[in-house]
Formats: sequence, structure tokens, C-alpha cells
Amino acid sequence: MTVAIRIAALTVALAWAAPATALDRVGAIEVAKKEAGEKCKGETPCTFTAKAEGKQWHVRVDFPKSPKAKPSHRDHAIFIIGPTGKIVGRVEGK
Repeated sequence: MTVAIRIAALTVALAWAAPATALDRVGAIEVAKKEAGEKCKGETPCTFTAKAEGKQWHVRVDFPKSPKAKPSHRDHAIFIIGPTGKIVGRVEGK
């Protein structure tokens, strides 16, 4: 392979890989849904709210106890998700 072809191939590969590592709101919520797991599998669905904070996402997950109950500060978790989709922090409401 010539050097020009190698450089072109590398440029295409890097241009494709960069968007794959970027995380958007929907992706951050998906990460939080996976982490919440069984807590969100009940008859009452969890509520997810995502907010960008610099290069990270803060996703609040509210865990209601019954269909009539409103979420409170004691029934939630906040997941801090880095730009690559990994959880870098977690705050549990008690």
C-alpha cells in the first residue's frame, strides 16, 4: 500500500469512530436504564431526566413505589455518565 492510501484509510476510520464514542441524551438514558435494571421492571415505570453538564450527562431516575405515588427525593438515583457512555459517578436518594 502506498502512504497516500494508508493515510486516506486512517482518516476514514477516525472520522467514523469519533461519532460512535460521542454520547447524546438518548444514549445517556439508555445507559441509566441498563444500570437501574430490576428497579424499573415493575408495573410502574421509572422516569428518566437527562441534563448535559459539560462533557458529562447527569441522568436522574425516579423510582415511584406505586402508580398513585409521586416521586420524592428519597426514591431516586442520579447517574453521572461520561462522554464514552461509562458511568463515572452515582448518587442515591435515601
